[in-house]
Amino acid sequence: MSVANPLSPANSETPLQADFSVWIFAKAPVVGQCKTRLARRLGASRAARIYRAMLEHAVSQAVAIAPGRVTLACSPRTTHPAFARLAQRYGVTRRRQARGTLGYRMATGVRQALQTSERVVVMGADQPALDGGWLEHALAHLTCADHVWLAPTWDGGYWAIGLGHTNTRIFRGPVWSTPRVARSTRTRANTLGLELSALAPRRDIDDYRDWQQLPQALRSTLARYATMPGLAGIARRPS
Repeated sequence: MSVANPLSPANSETPLQADFSVWIFAKAPVVGQCKTRLARRLGASRAARIYRAMLEHAVSQAVAIAPGRVTLACSPRTTHPAFARLAQRYGVTRRRQARGTLGYRMATGVRQALQTSERVVVMGADQPALDGGWLEHALAHLTCADHVWLAPTWDGGYWAIGLGHTNTRIFRGPVWSTPRVARSTRTRANTLGLELSALAPRRDIDDYRDWQQLPQALRSTLARYATMPGLAGIARRPS
């Protein structure tokens, strides 16, 4: 389901003026422990560097849109040098992810986020195509406590989810890392009586085919930054 007119005429507040937070769930870019499918073609070291570049891309884009509202949910610890560098460069808050399944970790993060903000968008670092007003779209549809927003991927998962309530039972439905995650989440939302709206599917970066499908300019930028991480930021908010 979708919300036909999420912004009430009685509310002149724009989505980005609302009370919200963005949580980016991230693994430490440790060689051999991240982007393992991509590493089958590119090697573990290069795959880890590319993941580090995508993570910084996600952070810089989120901070450009929502300064002061971005939290980096770190695994396994907040003290990894890559996380410390992102916190210093972009001013993001670091929180350690809970231990457990992905669903449990996300549910815990949502509960923590909603202690201090009215709504939260949780995203990963595998989606480099962060244009098209995705955050504004999310917040425009998170106007009531029973609304859920989803950003699906072509492989059946999703790269971001937004909630305006603490009903984290939505994370109990999917079997994670399968092509049915987004479908199961929609079904779960319907079972719980939640209104769900979604972006059009986008491709995230899991393997070499996904990497090759990126637009050449973006792939070149990420590849360059993966080799030279000292660059002063790799992304700006599209004008």
